[in-house]
Amino acid sequence: MAAHVLVVEDDARLRALVREALAAAGHRVTDVGSGGDALAAVLAGDVDLLVLDLNLPDVDGIEVARRVHADGEVPILMLTARGDVASRVEGLYAGAADYLTKPFDVQELLARVHVRLRERRAGGDVVEHAGLRLHAATRTVAMGAASATLPELEFELLRLLLANPGRVFSREDLEVRLYGDDLPGSNTIEVFVSHLRRRLRDLGADDPIRTVRGKGYAVL
Repeated sequence: MAAHVLVVEDDARLRALVREALAAAGHRVTDVGSGGDALAAVLAGDVDLLVLDLNLPDVDGIEVARRVHADGEVPILMLTARGDVASRVEGLYAGAADYLTKPFDVQELLARVHVRLRERRAGGDVVEHAGLRLHAATRTVAMGAASATLPELEFELLRLLLANPGRVFSREDLEVRLYGDDLPGSNTIEVFVSHLRRRLRDLGADDPIRTVRGKGYAVL
């Protein structure tokens, strides 16, 4: 069955563009132009993914994200014209699983929608990339016959990177995703990455984590 994507965007032309691109990719699409209509559509059920604009009339995107995140399991891909770190962090705090800054490339939007839906279908239980397999139920990483159990936050960091190959995550984004409001010390992410690299070497795996100077970390 095709996934049902709810598009929430007050710009009618952009909403139509996103709707048509998602429909052409084989998704069922409902589109609305306000936060109130978005909440009503989610409440009606049968929504697999919410593509949510940040600036909306009546109920803004941050508030919509908070309510949807609090009430259910619908993942949120947030669209925002605000590219600063503070705005992205605010969206992540509100419950967004991902964000895309306007103006955006439609192919990137489709790719991110595909990843979020794949994670939802799999329940996030197993992630595979570059010969590595992560199992959420046992919090293990495996390479061939070798495996190791990871501490919870190191596992979540590695799973986030492996599930989004090619995407660069800033240290601030990673801290918010791992810790929420209770932010850690300034070098915590660097320490986690160092530990993960050592553990992967011990498994005989090539290190897939790349440090992108001035930007953050990514898996290639």
